[in-house]
Amino acid sequence: MLTSDLLRVRRKGDLLLPRYLDRATRQRMLPIVEALIGILGSSLGTRREDLDGLLDAVPYPPKDRLVVLGLKKLLLDRADFAVKDEVDPEAIRDDLFRRAAKHRRELGARETFDRERLVAETAEALGLGAEEVAKSLFSDLRANEQLQSFATIDADALLDRYDVALAQGVLLRATKVQIALDEEEPGRVRQLFRAARFHGLLHRVGRRADDAWLVELDGPLSLFSAVQKYGLKLALFLPSVLRCHRYRLRAEVLWGKRKERLWLEIGPEHGLRPRDERVTGVSPELRDFVARFASLDCAWSVAPNDEIIALPGEAACVPDLVFENQETGEQVFLEAFGFWSRQAVWQRIETLRDHDFPSRIILAVGKQLRVSEELLDDREAADLYVYKTKMNPRRVLERLDAGA
Repeated sequence: MLTSDLLRVRRKGDLLLPRYLDRATRQRMLPIVEALIGILGSSLGTRREDLDGLLDAVPYPPKDRLVVLGLKKLLLDRADFAVKDEVDPEAIRDDLFRRAAKHRRELGARETFDRERLVAETAEALGLGAEEVAKSLFSDLRANEQLQSFATIDADALLDRYDVALAQGVLLRATKVQIALDEEEPGRVRQLFRAARFHGLLHRVGRRADDAWLVELDGPLSLFSAVQKYGLKLALFLPSVLRCHRYRLRAEVLWGKRKERLWLEIGPEHGLRPRDERVTGVSPELRDFVARFASLDCAWSVAPNDEIIALPGEAACVPDLVFENQETGEQVFLEAFGFWSRQAVWQRIETLRDHDFPSRIILAVGKQLRVSEELLDDREAADLYVYKTKMNPRRVLERLDAGA
């Protein structure tokens, strides 16, 4: 994402307005971006310092300097640099500098320092050529790192990414974020809730008076520690919001040196596009479980769940799967916590302890989260299933039949 020195934002009253790329600017940027992408795509093995020179040589209008710097930053984020693996610069420096120090101590008043001889001695000791020693002496400095790979991207996609990165940079200074979802598709709402949980964001979900879902998140500047790490998680969460079609994001931001309390608003009218607009549905692990469960000879069917269930306390829950007994019509939900935080599991357990869930529910929890199945033993409508590496369909079936 963009660092603070690359953000282009103007203020209107108490609103912060990121200067997203307009049509004219995008047209000016297209040939520039294509040139930058072409240089990175054809420069594998090039030193970072030399690559910076090639990128800086691409001409652009002076008024677009900040935009071009931001685009370069986003492109370099997609590049991987490394030191040559064939030699160890630290070992070369250690040997050569020890020899040089000894040589200076023994140097006579009329003698001159013989650098070439010392380089040759180090090369011989390390089994290298003298030229290779001289070239590799400081190859681990940032300027000497070599481009190993570059994840190419379409020019239009990069310009879209720039606008999103502007908004992400502002969100790093948020104290709280509110997201209203008005008549949004259940699949997109579920994806949004899961993303908040996956990124470990502190959030609350409720209903507004107009029946829209309201997601409230703590911003990084509302915390006492781990501000940078939490802010990065919030920024990574933004694309999940952008996948929705009917949303309104409003963030309270502490801006500038004086930490003024301002607001950032984002809606569909701003045209921000995530890299992937697809609704992901269930994870590959859950799809595999569904296929294996369907092969069992039993009275239960299983399918991905799209129902949003209101719960006291947290106010909303979107289980991953729903089982239905073909003989009795009973429905049982399953919510998987194998890849989420331990805090999210405890939050759900506390909610189920304090309130009745409208249907039976199984919480499937990975063993690595260190949660005991005994925590919900006394709840008739809730069951806790702890598994080792992946969910076992027969173990789940046992729980379905036991509570039927």
